[in-house]
Amino acid sequence: MISIVRFVFIRFIVRIIWIGLLATFGIQLLLTFLPPKRVIDPRSTIQEKTIVQQWSTARYVDWLLMIAKGSPQVSDSVKGDWQTEELRKRAKNTLVLCWNAFILASLIGVVIGTIQATLNNEVVSGKKRGSVEFLTSFSTLSLFFLSSIPAYIIAYFLFLVLKSESNLFLAVLALALGSGSAMDVLRLTSNVHDRELQSKYIENALACGLKTSGIVPLPGSVPWHAFRNSLITILPVTAYRLPLIVSSALVVEVVFDLPGLGESLLNSLIQQDVPMVLTIILISVVFVQICVFLADICVYMLHPQKHMV
Repeated sequence: MISIVRFVFIRFIVRIIWIGLLATFGIQLLLTFLPPKRVIDPRSTIQEKTIVQQWSTARYVDWLLMIAKGSPQVSDSVKGDWQTEELRKRAKNTLVLCWNAFILASLIGVVIGTIQATLNNEVVSGKKRGSVEFLTSFSTLSLFFLSSIPAYIIAYFLFLVLKSESNLFLAVLALALGSGSAMDVLRLTSNVHDRELQSKYIENALACGLKTSGIVPLPGSVPWHAFRNSLITILPVTAYRLPLIVSSALVVEVVFDLPGLGESLLNSLIQQDVPMVLTIILISVVFVQICVFLADICVYMLHPQKHMV
């Protein structure tokens, strides 16, 4: 029980606080070099309608204290619960978009990478299948080509070809293929799974006459045990590719005119709304760390002795 509590505390709570502080402090440090912001002062006279605001570290500390109290300052331009609710809706849209793209990219990479590694081990895969090898090679080359193109360019071409102004599926597809995550997961899966298939315990299992499942590792077969061990390496490394998808999503949302954090971030940068920028960065950091923690939990369940804190 104590080990599980330490696991949650170190792998989740401490990591969120530490990375959240690093990310927001680094961003606010850059934003302090912006020129002073001129805003309208409702208490001023007609002759003096504007005041000058300069973001400082002291205001950043105040922003952190408000978060700790549970009443964060979302924006410095307007106040009201409606803005917090609007930001919550936009954050939900962006995070759903990123999650769907991440799942799609991971599935593409893991499936193709697993088949590719299995085909390299004829003892496990059985008789060579020309059609499967051709489809795997074609899929790998296509994915390599698409992953070299930024997600926002793919989104822009999809926008022009299909004449779509707001399409969630096209945005998910552009992020999954253009973020490069699918190709990275494919290479990782192919290398790790190929190494596991060539391990001694797989050779011993095959020598003892245990069954194989062909190209796809099915539960109860020898390749399935290698696949489970491969996931111990694949899952956490794949989760750390999520920031690429989140950063690309902010641009893709602008291309497809999706109501998400991308538009809010763009407007807040133009208006020098530093609290809004920091809030969006913090939301992204928390989302990524939650996904990384879920991957850690899956790895822990696959091999609890090895990953016990």
